[in-house]
Amino acid sequence: MIILGVLLIAWLGALVRTVFGFGEALVSMPLLALLGYDLKTSTALIGAVGLLVALPATIREWHRIDFRAVRRLVTGSLIGVPLGILLVKTLPASVVLHGLGLFLIVYGGYSLWRSHSGRVGKPRLVAKGYDYLAGIVSGALGSAYNSHGVPVAVYGMLKQWPATHLRAILQAHFLCVGVLVVISHVAAGFWSLEAVKVLLMVIPGLVLTVPLGNWIVDRMAPARAIKFVYGALIIFGLLLMLK
Repeated sequence: MIILGVLLIAWLGALVRTVFGFGEALVSMPLLALLGYDLKTSTALIGAVGLLVALPATIREWHRIDFRAVRRLVTGSLIGVPLGILLVKTLPASVVLHGLGLFLIVYGGYSLWRSHSGRVGKPRLVAKGYDYLAGIVSGALGSAYNSHGVPVAVYGMLKQWPATHLRAILQAHFLCVGVLVVISHVAAGFWSLEAVKVLLMVIPGLVLTVPLGNWIVDRMAPARAIKFVYGALIIFGLLLMLK
């Protein structure tokens, strides 16, 4: 019964990632914790599922990817990874996660209100150098709390990347960072025979979940997609506040 719950949660996370381009860990990890599933196995499983989802998504969105932006983001992430490890050792996880959650709720709520009121601000952080900074924050939060997608999503919103453009960059960034994440999980001893068995059971469901997510994306108007992303930020912020 627990395994069925784990599978459903993993597939839900994969669907969220496919539709929004990020957020599978923010949805899956709290639910797996509520289920009482082993933390190390959960971390390894969701990291691997994220990588498996990112590969076909990157291929699908290939023509929309700004590879120079991805390169800068990934370079920043490589710098940010050791900073995240330092962050874990120096600050309580609850302080960082609750602070991030509060920021997402406020930013998502404010942006959603602006979009409904018809107010559109100017793009922020236009200089390309900010890509490295966003990557550093992404790498730090990724290595520390498995939340590397949130900074890049918020950054893309500030730059006002179109929804399709943002989702393509997110997936390509996740593909590169996801390889590093899985390798780090292996090195840290998170993988076990149990994790491998569950992953093998998850994979067949991805054959249905990923196309379902793509079907939803293809029928979502760009303006509505941006509003859904803002709403997702609020939900993910609430999930972080509950951690």
